[in-house]
Amino acid sequence: MQPYLSSYTDFVSPRFLFNKTPAKTSAEVVTPIMPDEGRPYSIATKCAAEFLALMTFVIIGSLQAALSNKNTDGVLNAALCHGVAIVVLVGIFAHISGGHVNPIVTLGIACLGKMPALEAVFYIVAQSLGGIVGSFLVRAILTHDQFVAIQGGATLCGTGIEWYQGFLAEIFTSMFLILTVFLYAVDEKSILAPLSIGLTVIFDILAVGAISGASMNPARSLGPNVVAAIFMNDKLKEGFWSNHWIYYAGPIIGTLLAVALHRLFFARDKRLVQ
Repeated sequence: MQPYLSSYTDFVSPRFLFNKTPAKTSAEVVTPIMPDEGRPYSIATKCAAEFLALMTFVIIGSLQAALSNKNTDGVLNAALCHGVAIVVLVGIFAHISGGHVNPIVTLGIACLGKMPALEAVFYIVAQSLGGIVGSFLVRAILTHDQFVAIQGGATLCGTGIEWYQGFLAEIFTSMFLILTVFLYAVDEKSILAPLSIGLTVIFDILAVGAISGASMNPARSLGPNVVAAIFMNDKLKEGFWSNHWIYYAGPIIGTLLAVALHRLFFARDKRLVQ
């Protein structure tokens, strides 16, 4: 039986491409190795990579909204910017931290037993802080009027959309995203995993961007809301905070469903349906 893979490192790093030694089994956690020194990255370095990845992702995702706000292809623009950003960021940081760039990816990998729980907590904290710092940088780049026009880059439900519609949209798209991560980045050795994950982000945003905003990423939603509340608290749109919980509950539930489906159908020797 072909062993499981534990992180993005296994399909994008030079160590995987050129080293023919067997991958570790599902009971072991693969630690990213520096190609030149052959020693593990520290948890601080991994967290720093996730911090930078989320900071960059939030900056790109928020600034594109300033352009989207002025044209009729806002959802398409958001989909392409977020999706391509994921492809690039996963490729850059995969050999260091695994290139999660999303707390629910970290949660999903931890639920599969591929990552220590404490390390997952550190990742999520770093990702959340990266999102907040990225949002502060967005505020520094934009004028006050521009910042207000995009609501600080926050993820919001579309006009006339009820909370339960946005909630269900976040569950479905997050489940689809995490299943893609599992199948391309955990189970298989596909070097196309970053592209597959980025395309999934594009498809998800195109599908429900006008409904929930298609966050699928609690850290992406947290930072803009926190910073917008600081700089434009009197100009927040209706539902800015009252519906904010769906961008945490929805992705988490979607992730847990993806874990269950993976165990049910795709987990090879551990799957429940043979």
